[in-house]
Amino acid sequence: MIELIHGDFRDHNIPKGIVITDPPYNQGYSYNEYKDRMSEKEYILLLSKIPTPCIIIHYPEETINLLPKAINKKRDQVVSWVYNSNTRKQSRLISWWGCKPDFSKVVQPYKNLEDKRIRNRIENGILGGDLYDWWEINQVKNVGKEKTNHPCQIPEKIIRNIILTTINKDETIIDVFGGSGTTNKVALELGYNSIYYEIDREYYDIAKKRTNIIKNQQSLFK
Repeated sequence: MIELIHGDFRDHNIPKGIVITDPPYNQGYSYNEYKDRMSEKEYILLLSKIPTPCIIIHYPEETINLLPKAINKKRDQVVSWVYNSNTRKQSRLISWWGCKPDFSKVVQPYKNLEDKRIRNRIENGILGGDLYDWWEINQVKNVGKEKTNHPCQIPEKIIRNIILTTINKDETIIDVFGGSGTTNKVALELGYNSIYYEIDREYYDIAKKRTNIIKNQQSLFK
């Protein structure tokens, strides 16, 4: 079940589930229907409305200084997401509040294939190791196949890692700042239920289109 809602999540009764979201960063991004420049007090109030348990993608300073003032759960895990870009900020933090990931659920390739121990593992059918707490994943490029008109799109691989390490199949994934719909798209591809909220009509239409493409692709193989 995939449900897309055009509206402010604060105006709705949020069902039980686990939130995966990257909120507006309050640093002057150019959005159509949202002013990305609040006072610190207003911004903390906005963040405090995010339901828990949740996984939040944000810059390091805000994760350390503001999220603890807004989220009423203990921070259980933090992962560094790093990327090479032409901007002065080249990392973000992914933080888990009221839930924990299991990094053994996602296998990543070995780095040193010349290591004898690694070669032995591969020969024994162990083709990779657990995820680290440091993810080097490129941002969505302007010419990349994932790119939409959303100004700060999260890579699908980030969401896929979060879902596979954290969410059980019987749990609903909720994105309260849905944007271009990446969380819902990946959830649908992986066979999870999800709910999406977004105030911007253009972004909502983008998310709806991406969701329908996956649904049509899946129907061809039924």
